[in-house]
This record gives sequence, structure tokens and C-alpha cells, in this order.
Amino acid sequence: MKAIIVDDEQQSHEVLKTLLEQSHPDIEITASGYSVEEGLRLAAAQQPDLVFLDVEMPDGTGFDLLEKTGEPDFHVIFITAHNKYAQDAIRFGALFFLLKPIDSELLGQALVKVRQKQAEKATIEQWRLAYEAFQQFQQQQLPKRMTVSTMEGIHFVPVNDIIRFKADGNTTDIHINGRKKRLIASVNLGEYVHQFEAYPNFMRVHRSHLVNLDFVAMYSRADGGYLVMKDGAEVGVSRKFREELLQRLGAY
Repeated sequence: MKAIIVDDEQQSHEVLKTLLEQSHPDIEITASGYSVEEGLRLAAAQQPDLVFLDVEMPDGTGFDLLEKTGEPDFHVIFITAHNKYAQDAIRFGALFFLLKPIDSELLGQALVKVRQKQAEKATIEQWRLAYEAFQQFQQQQLPKRMTVSTMEGIHFVPVNDIIRFKADGNTTDIHINGRKKRLIASVNLGEYVHQFEAYPNFMRVHRSHLVNLDFVAMYSRADGGYLVMKDGAEVGVSRKFREELLQRLGAY
């Protein structure tokens, strides 16, 4: 698989190349760029299968590069420092990212996902949604849309339409208002708990359940406590979350 690196830090290039040579010899780095403009030229000239792309560079962001590319015909693994806005924005676009300094195990996990989806490259709408989320986080706003990647394809979902998330092993069932069929996301519930921690209307109420409090119809004290959602579903409430849940429901 042909790949290029676009990152303004020389150390990131060196670490990434070393890790790939040691453990992933099928990934061939054919060029390295250090800015958005240089990355644009290299992407056009090299026609890579994969781009390791820094989020923040002196002349712009990785999102800018993708926007200027038009319809990128390559996979992207974002590389970012500990910028929470960037990480959360990338999650809302259902895209892959690695934190600096790059961890060998996490690099391997990201490449497994890329290899599994070689025929399914992310859409321009995913880039735009992630960039939109990035801008909103910087402005102290919460994104109104998110991307959900399933075996069926890429879904774009209004956040306020989500009723609840339910863990199912390494996948998550997402129940959405107005949709009879749930979405099965190839992401574990913990990722969504982290993604929605800033939202006042979303709360984890059980190790297997994250709910939108706007869709709670009733809290029942029977059987140790459970929620009845507006779609009729009953959701168990763990003892550790009960007090906070009742406080938050009381604020509604």
C-alpha cells in the first residue's frame, strides 16, 4: 500500500517510518510533506492509497487539505497532539486518528481498520462533518451531527434524534427517533461515552447504556430502578449512576 506523510514535525516522520519498517512492511512511504500546500502537491503527484495527516500545521489544518483535494481517493489516518477538540471532531466524523507520540500498538489497530475498508474510502461528507465539528468545538459549541459507520455504509445522524446507545460486545446499537431499524456501529460504547461527555442531555446510566435524557418518559423505582424511554424501551440503571441521574432528570 502506497502512503505519504504530511506533518510539520520531523520527529513524527521518523518515528512513523521506523514503526512501519519494523512491523508493517506492506506500507510503503513514497513521500513526506511538511505543510498543507506541500501535502496537496504530493497527494496529486503520488496518488497514494493512504495519507498520514497532521491535524494542525503552520499553513492550515489537515481538514483544509482534504477540502482542497475535492474528492480524496485515499484513506486517511489523522495524527494529532493532545488537542481534545481535534480528537472529538475526528470521532464525530467516524475517522481514524493517532496521538503523538505515536504508539506502535495503536498504529497497528488503525492499519487493520484501513486494510479492512480498502474498498470503502471515507466520503467528502465525513471530512466536512469532522471539520464542522472541529470549528464548533473551537467556538465552544457542540456539534449537531455525527457520522456512524456500519457494515451497510456511512450514516449521518442529527445528535438530537439519538434516543440511546446500547453496548453489544465490541459494537454499539444506536436507536434513533423516527427509524424503526437500529444502527449497529463498529465502535464500542466507551468511545461514545467519551464523545458525548460534554452534552448535558446524554448520560451513561449503566455499563451497557448511554441515553438521551430528552427521550426519558419515566423513571421507575421497581426492580432496582430503570428508565422507560419515549420509544417504549426499558433501560436498566446501575446503582452507581442513580443519584446523578435523578439530579439531572430533576433539572429538566
